[in-house]
Amino acid sequence: MKRFIHNKILIASLLLVSTYILQSCKNSEKEVTEQAEIIQAEILTLHSTEAVIDQTYPTNLEGKDNIQLRPQISGYIDKIYVDEGAYVQAGQPLFRINASVYREQKNTALASLAMAKSQLETTQLELDKYKVLSNSKVVADFQYQKAKANYENAKAMVKQQQTLVASADVNLGFSLIKATVSGYIGRIPNRLGALVGPTDTQPLTTLSQVSEIYAYFALPEKEILKINASRQGANLLEKLKSFQDITLLLADGNPYNHVGKIDMMDGQFDATTGSVMLRASFPNPERLLRTGNTGRIVLKSIEQNVFKIPLLATYEVQDKLFVGRIGKGNKMERVALQDYTKSGNFYIVTSGFKSGDKIIANELAMIPENAVISPKVNK
Repeated sequence: MKRFIHNKILIASLLLVSTYILQSCKNSEKEVTEQAEIIQAEILTLHSTEAVIDQTYPTNLEGKDNIQLRPQISGYIDKIYVDEGAYVQAGQPLFRINASVYREQKNTALASLAMAKSQLETTQLELDKYKVLSNSKVVADFQYQKAKANYENAKAMVKQQQTLVASADVNLGFSLIKATVSGYIGRIPNRLGALVGPTDTQPLTTLSQVSEIYAYFALPEKEILKINASRQGANLLEKLKSFQDITLLLADGNPYNHVGKIDMMDGQFDATTGSVMLRASFPNPERLLRTGNTGRIVLKSIEQNVFKIPLLATYEVQDKLFVGRIGKGNKMERVALQDYTKSGNFYIVTSGFKSGDKIIANELAMIPENAVISPKVNK
């Protein structure tokens, strides 16, 4: 009888414990559900729209002409007519190299030319004399032919000396270095008395014509293919030229007050970067821009039927961008963005969503996967 009572008490105890454990599990599930339901977040509803996409690319600026001025003769600098940074006109003298050696060379060449001309006159007289004697059969024809050969040699000597005089004139002309174009003078590393020559590694100075500025920037191969497939034109360069009113952002972030146009595409892609170099030209009437300036090129294009997702609504994990899309039961799932382009404070997305989709507007990193979302009401 005692054993029966003991077993009955034991069974009652087990039932009591089981009931307690089951009730605890239900309470835990209820607490988890209640905890998930209290996650509040701002919700953004997506709508298909038209978007102007601004894509920016770093650029280096160069003047239309950027010329290194180098000496064509060796000598000491006698005169420097300009200062660094000065604006000069085409044809304006810049440097003078001591030309005394080349002046004497010209004098020597002139003297040799005079002697050659005198010798030509002498051979001309001999030729005329032997021509008459040969026609009269007084001397053999051999004497006439010899006089004729001497005359031709003297004539060739005159031409040779004339060439030496012209060469001396050229060297004398090289002693005065003039501006080949109108533009700005760069650094002048050599001063008065410095010995310079054609083999110098450093130029006398650099002359930059900046009435027009070239902006060089690299466009990825993926963007080139996209432009080729989406824009009008007979060839790729024409399609690139279809970008109108290209904006240049200066180093301080402000837009340059003149717009430009694409006018050149490099003949080959860079194998290391997978991009190709383009050139956009900009007028520079105020001469604000110089060779060596930097900035950013802005290419604008219009996309139809796209979705604009704010940068604040995304979360980056392992080089992938995610948004939190609200699904069934208001549960949040992370979705990776596909086919997107960054433009300003938005990502422009062309696929993966439909109008009416709802996403987390911000602070996505703080919300766990599959959390139940309650829209936050702004007061």
